[in-house]
Amino acid sequence: MILLIDVGNTHTVFGTTNDGKTFKKWRFSTGKYETEDELFSHILPLMEKEKISSRDIGNIIVCSVVPSLNHIMQRFAEKYFEKKPIWVEAEDGVIRWNVKAPCEIGADRVANVIGAYHEYGSSCVILDFGTAITIDLLLEGTYEGGVIMPGLLTMVHALFTGTAKLPLVDLKPPIETIGKDTGSNIQIGVIKGSAHAVNGLIEDIKREYGKNIPVVITGGQSKVIAKYVIHDVHDGDLTLKGMFWFMKMKGGKRACPESY
Repeated sequence: MILLIDVGNTHTVFGTTNDGKTFKKWRFSTGKYETEDELFSHILPLMEKEKISSRDIGNIIVCSVVPSLNHIMQRFAEKYFEKKPIWVEAEDGVIRWNVKAPCEIGADRVANVIGAYHEYGSSCVILDFGTAITIDLLLEGTYEGGVIMPGLLTMVHALFTGTAKLPLVDLKPPIETIGKDTGSNIQIGVIKGSAHAVNGLIEDIKREYGKNIPVVITGGQSKVIAKYVIHDVHDGDLTLKGMFWFMKMKGGKRACPESY
């Protein structure tokens, strides 16, 4: 069994799998733990509930975009599972990384690209709706680059903290196009506004690179915006699948990276 740890800016997802297709998953708020011991105290009862013990874990793979937590993850794996984790990174292999600095690509985006390649083909547009909205283009097995935008919750929090009177609203799909109160105004602007921006970028990409490229969406906020966004596949486990395939390719560092 493989333990996968996807460390994002907002949430950290722990998953276990045997086949890279079905996953047991647990989601934590990133930053709620400061040591490997605190982390294990959170994950242990959840694993026990699923009748999973540390002895069942054969490999651990980490996909992190939060460098300050990397050493905690390294010590967590070594202390409680006696494993040196594999770290996801952009490296030469099945994917060619046609960008100026592959080392700057977020590990989550690397995993998404690898997952899309193995699950949906050598040409894909991948949309990830998380703390940031990312768009990545995979063309005939070559990663050509992408786009980064503020995420939905990031925009909501920016409006709340940057203004005197705008409230912090829940993210839920708006029904109308023109809001009748402040909350619906924000929801329409954030969700429908972001969807129109993303759809425009997808249309530009397809016009420039080929109209038949399939679009795959994923990410923690993808369910909120999915019905407004052009896509062919909605795969909430794409990052975990990519991590699994990365491990199968036997890539990655075993030593804890200083940063990504």
